[in-house]
Amino acid sequence: MEEFMEIVRAGSKSKPVKIIDVDFDTLVDINKDHRFYDQEEKAILHYWSDGKTVYWRHRLVSKDVEHFQVFNGTFAKDSKSCYLYDTKLRGANNETFKALNYSYAFDGKTVWTISGRFEPADPKTFDVCDDGFWLSEIKITLTDGKEYTEILHIPYGFAKDSKQVYYENYEGKIKILKKVDPESFVSNKDGYFGWDKSNVYYGKNLLPGASPENWRVIDDKRQISTDGKYFYRLNKKISEEEAYEWINNPRL
Repeated sequence: MEEFMEIVRAGSKSKPVKIIDVDFDTLVDINKDHRFYDQEEKAILHYWSDGKTVYWRHRLVSKDVEHFQVFNGTFAKDSKSCYLYDTKLRGANNETFKALNYSYAFDGKTVWTISGRFEPADPKTFDVCDDGFWLSEIKITLTDGKEYTEILHIPYGFAKDSKQVYYENYEGKIKILKKVDPESFVSNKDGYFGWDKSNVYYGKNLLPGASPENWRVIDDKRQISTDGKYFYRLNKKISEEEAYEWINNPRL
């Protein structure tokens, strides 16, 4: 298994906070202000600075603009503290803290997610299995009157160590998969599915009777899959007729 510090995944590289020439007191709605649109990321900035203060959206985060580093819209750090959105992470080791992807940050001992912090069963082998998100794309019209594409990275994804497999799905506390073999577990890298040598999983839930060798997704949008023998929507068995009714009916 790769050492976590060697992993380079989407949202894991840090960069200085972007400085925007704007008067904070005059801001009304960052979500519609074209000055906050990041052309490279195709998204409205989460972390930004007016040169004196660092903000997460409209909320003050840090005065340490010089040392503030942004991993993605979820995690960041400065010379003293680490952050999840606008919240300081108590107990995080600033020197070793880094985002592994959009879902997980790690300091070598403790893991942080949207769902909270946890201590992995085996910190030395803790690793992320994917880029930690599923994408949502929308069209937005900003204050300059132009239409833009906004790409949203929603934190979803798997991680594992030598003893357990973990799942973040933006709902409640972190999930731990049962009856799973961590060594052979692989993420489908879509935010939903994964498998090991014996089973297929939809999040933390087993797909009953699914064969990992023959399993595949046949509709990403509706999370419909098959192993050639059984058909599934999410983690529930459905008939072949029901599967193709879901796929072919745009109203469902």
